[in-house]
Amino acid sequence: MKTTYKIVFPFRGKVKTQLRIGTRKDGSKVLYQPANVKQFENAVRTILVCSFPLEERPLKGYLRFDMHHYTRFKRNKDGIIEPKQISDLDNIFKTLADCFEPIFAKEYLYDENGKPELSKSGKHAYKKVIATPGVIENDKYIMKEHLHWIPVHNEEEERLEVFITMLEEAELFIPPTFSTNVIEVSS
Repeated sequence: MKTTYKIVFPFRGKVKTQLRIGTRKDGSKVLYQPANVKQFENAVRTILVCSFPLEERPLKGYLRFDMHHYTRFKRNKDGIIEPKQISDLDNIFKTLADCFEPIFAKEYLYDENGKPELSKSGKHAYKKVIATPGVIENDKYIMKEHLHWIPVHNEEEERLEVFITMLEEAELFIPPTFSTNVIEVSS
């Protein structure tokens, strides 16, 4: 029997996931994450620490992620419902998937005499090591993802639900099927 994990995040509002361009003191440009993205990532990681103890990490194998984003809705001028706060499901999913990956730290390298080893550019050499294991090893093992927006009436109902299902390798070779009438328009 397959295993599916369900994690609920009490998330309200939207996250502006685009990187911002800033200027350092020396005048050079730098990309940085907006504060609300860092706040979102920290909150997600806190919930993941409770949901997936370090002993149970990482989940091994092929994964399917289903993300359900419950937000309030409004009607546009044509009477069609749309999210009250427009947020890009794809960007929220990418930010969320990053939170499931390990957190890396720099381990600086020293020679046997205790002197710092230098990289080709002349800076202190280091290697990346896992500081905190992730729930998943790498998001390249997310083989299928399903993103859903679900309208709700009250702010108390707003949340993100993530379902992680372990897939068998044979399932990767099965093309998707639809329960509706499919009209081929590309030929």
